[in-house]
Amino acid sequence: MIIQSVELVALPDAPAYQEKIYRAHLDTGEDVDLFQQHWDVPLPPESLVGLTPAEARRKRAEKMLAAAGVH
Repeated sequence: MIIQSVELVALPDAPAYQEKIYRAHLDTGEDVDLFQQHWDVPLPPESLVGLTPAEARRKRAEKMLAAAGVH
């Protein structure tokens, strides 16, 4: 399962902190909601193309920990 494209999708009636999610379109034809957008940890959707969903989640976690100053 490889990510072919990712888009930010607005969730209807969601609170402001859950406003958008990263929705991945996989090479299997499936769509997977990866994680919520965080304003303080910008992650371009196109940077996740070619990764597996697990790799994309790991990349996001690493970026969030780096922003928080945790090594």
